[in-house]
Amino acid sequence: MSGGVEQALRDLLRSVNRGIIEKTAVDILKALLLLYGSAWEGDLMDTLAGLWSIRGMGLEEMGEAEAAIPEAEKLLVDRGLIKIEKKYRADLGEGGPILEKFISTDHLFLLMKAFSGDIELDKFRYQMMQG
Repeated sequence: MSGGVEQALRDLLRSVNRGIIEKTAVDILKALLLLYGSAWEGDLMDTLAGLWSIRGMGLEEMGEAEAAIPEAEKLLVDRGLIKIEKKYRADLGEGGPILEKFISTDHLFLLMKAFSGDIELDKFRYQMMQG
């Protein structure tokens, strides 16, 4: 695990209140942690919506956060925290594979340490266990 990546994560966590892009970037990392380090774009969006719902965000706030995702992803890629690839994904509803973004991190253990004890993540996990 690179010290540069750890520093990039620390810097991001310190800047989380700077704006919607930084906040959304942290939310993407939390979602990736919940999804064990990788996710198709659709699954990531579902998890983000769940996190935002637990936070009590309204539809307008969720829309602003969703609009910030491309810039948040770029920030995370530039800092070496995530990778984004276009890959084919099987989709039975489409009758064949579809091209979709695949988002992943090589720093799952670092995210586990950074977000251990995070109340939002604990609430999300509890809600998922309840069905």
